[in-house]
Amino acid sequence: MSLCPFGFTSPGANNYRNQKQSERELRFTGLSHQYHLRIAAQDRKIIDQPIEELVHDVQDSAVSPLDILRTYGKVAKRAQERTNCVTEVMLPEAESWLESEINLKGPLAGIPVSLKDSINVKGFDTSVGYASLAGNRVLEDGPMVKLLKDAGKISILNTRSFTARLHTNFHRRCPIC
Repeated sequence: MSLCPFGFTSPGANNYRNQKQSERELRFTGLSHQYHLRIAAQDRKIIDQPIEELVHDVQDSAVSPLDILRTYGKVAKRAQERTNCVTEVMLPEAESWLESEINLKGPLAGIPVSLKDSINVKGFDTSVGYASLAGNRVLEDGPMVKLLKDAGKISILNTRSFTARLHTNFHRRCPIC
């Protein structure tokens, strides 16, 4: 049972947290084999290339936005292994968004982005760091995501909102939190 700073308990918080951790782990392990490969020389070239050049290369079809996505997906996977910063993994969906929802002629064409878990992305939780808000999938993209897709950005994952963790999991049970 979780305990808030004021002594109240939240019996369901651990269940939500454990469920989300298991789901996230399955999503990472279930990624296609490209995300599990070592970062190669071609990946390093993409990582080291300035964003403006990557955008230009995507718009001119000199580099595949899928290659950029997979490279940054590898980087995100390694960051998660080191810091446990990811709340939602969107890489498989991002691959399909490239084909239909991303403006590959926009000013940020093909550039991956991670979002805080306070931004609404269709089909994913927006938990703002609260375990008790987990399990409520958003039905449509929020304005920020729509704007980013129109500009050519690809959402690849959500990361933690640390400020909310000061009151993690307890706001529904504790009269103060």
